[in-house]
Amino acid sequence: FGNFTTWNHSTRYYTQLADAFGKGQLYVDQSPGKAMLEAEDPYSPITRPVFEDEVWDLSLYKGRLYLYWGPMPALLITPLQILLDKKIADIFLVYFFSAGLLIFNSLIILKLRQKFFPNIPAWNVFICIPLIGLILPILWSINIPDVYEAAIGAGQFFLIGGFYFVLSAFEQDSFIDKQKLFWAGLFWACSVGSRAINTLSVIFLAAFVALWIIKILPKPVNWAKYLQTILPLFIPLVIGAIAIGWYNWARFDSPLEFGLRYQITIYNLNKQMDLVFKPDYFLPNLYGYILQPFEFVSKFPFIQPITGSNILNKLNLAPPYLYAAGRVTGLLFCAPFLVLSLIHLFPNRKKDLSDHAKPYNFPVYLLAGSFLISLLTLLFYFFGQMRFLVDTISQITLLAIIGYWELISRRQKRNSSPLKYFTGLANLLIVATICISFLLAFSSETSRMERLNPLLIERINNFLIK
Repeated sequence: FGNFTTWNHSTRYYTQLADAFGKGQLYVDQSPGKAMLEAEDPYSPITRPVFEDEVWDLSLYKGRLYLYWGPMPALLITPLQILLDKKIADIFLVYFFSAGLLIFNSLIILKLRQKFFPNIPAWNVFICIPLIGLILPILWSINIPDVYEAAIGAGQFFLIGGFYFVLSAFEQDSFIDKQKLFWAGLFWACSVGSRAINTLSVIFLAAFVALWIIKILPKPVNWAKYLQTILPLFIPLVIGAIAIGWYNWARFDSPLEFGLRYQITIYNLNKQMDLVFKPDYFLPNLYGYILQPFEFVSKFPFIQPITGSNILNKLNLAPPYLYAAGRVTGLLFCAPFLVLSLIHLFPNRKKDLSDHAKPYNFPVYLLAGSFLISLLTLLFYFFGQMRFLVDTISQITLLAIIGYWELISRRQKRNSSPLKYFTGLANLLIVATICISFLLAFSSETSRMERLNPLLIERINNFLIK
């Protein structure tokens, strides 16, 4: 099943799509089988015939199989597979995008400190880098390196990369770097091209940047100069939207159809597509993603996530419509450090900051808006999964880090006992978040580590439990 140097236990969906792109086609070479093609309703999990595992979760349309996941990761590895004559499994994509996300988050952390909190002690900055890299659900996704995690990780990598470039574009107070805005637009287009559900978040981010530019330009606004400023941001976004629309139309005869409707899965989404997003899913998802605790077990890793659907069964509540949830632990329990993001809800907090702290409404509004839009999208979705929180985790963690630095800045100005206690508690929350995330990642969705490496788990248990 692989080790530190051999990574071969993973799905290969993007491998197949890259092969298809290399041949100049949009469908994968996998055959749905004669029985599936002749079935009265191939999308029905009740009446369709048995099919090969490789067909699972692919989208069947007019006799051919497609990926409903965004094509961007496959586009990146297509030339590599051709040049190296090797197949790149989805596990490598998960690692690449997770590592890239950590790099961008680290650069953002350093940039925020440099621009807004220059007098924060260095250790209060650098401890935030392992925090944002190891926080759940990042480790969770790395432990299940399949196509789902690859698509989600790619979407978040490009989304946060775009945020970094926007932050860099406004680094100088009197100058807006148009080249950085272009890179931001390109990355955000690639985010949607990897993860379609990021569309609303990208629309918000681009619109907010455009409005912010109006706010900071000298008055009266020179509209010709304004258009010249925002064009580099919107050109790649418009081109990306056209390209994605063409890609969908070429496959499914509709620019707005990504293929979810035609997915071969446990539901007949071809007939139940109107049930994918519903207000009825809001409360169970809200509980699962925010408030659901973990449970304790007698052996390593000592804590494990709880299956969301089981909670409803224990409460004798019928799941609404298609609703189902896998193993999930709410952010309040798996990442308690994130409560510091609530500091931004207090409007008068900045008057108590250190004199060295500068206003930073722009990044806070961008992060908060993106987080809320992504979270709301997940809350109305019919399927609850821990990996989906990757869509939101960088934004909320960066907000919590800024809140943490606000505490440090206040303490620099007023070294009172309550502020000492709150700062100490915040440091403990960092340690608790990293430890809980690490332990829950061992169990994750399928107890993959225990299943694939039982000897390791046994040795850890023998060492810890005597």
